[in-house]
Amino acid sequence: EAPSIRRMRAGSFLAGCTAVAVLAVLFFFYRPSAGSDSPPTREAAAMLPSMAPGWEVESSSSLYQFSDILRTTDLAQVTYLRNRDGGVFQLTVYVAHWNAGDAPVSLVASHTPDACWPGAGWTLENGSQTRQTLEIDRHVLPPSEHRIFDNAARQVQQVWFWHIYDGRVINYRDPYSVPALISLALHYGFRREGPQYFVRISSNQSWDVLAAEPLVRQMFASFARVGLKP
Repeated sequence: EAPSIRRMRAGSFLAGCTAVAVLAVLFFFYRPSAGSDSPPTREAAAMLPSMAPGWEVESSSSLYQFSDILRTTDLAQVTYLRNRDGGVFQLTVYVAHWNAGDAPVSLVASHTPDACWPGAGWTLENGSQTRQTLEIDRHVLPPSEHRIFDNAARQVQQVWFWHIYDGRVINYRDPYSVPALISLALHYGFRREGPQYFVRISSNQSWDVLAAEPLVRQMFASFARVGLKP
């Protein structure tokens, strides 16, 4: 195993949310569900290839400690690693899925990298909170939220994420802003009739580099089926 990959493994890539501050906000928006009679699903894992030619593939084994907070067990996170230009090319993809009836929109919208990553030792770079319009295979995707984080080990992560409700990408809301979440709750109410997905991509590479990778194009073909499509 190459030393560069071992060093990258030592970095802390988030398995889920650890921020506690969000929970106070959720008190106002979350009503316990009566529960769904449908069997557990594993749609999230099915979207992320477990093998990829030329890549070392590592699946997270610690995601389910966050299931009670997130109100779903359908979670998957996979990190893809390979040597490139004397360094390591790292791509981490996280997907969470809620069946219709599992959680209100406002709860899902509260668990974003802005709220969760600082609690795991990552610092948001000033001015890096932007919305970006990306292309994949010459097709324009729904706007994504883009962030740049770094940590004490001087690792830098570019992050893109989308929240999908009932087949459509919905607008981002600040998870620390009570008025923003009130606005979201008023717009969507406590709707549970549509499935939801949260897709997050983090990498030490730019989007232009990622979009040229067959692996990334393969994943976005799966994401398109649930609403993340041009």
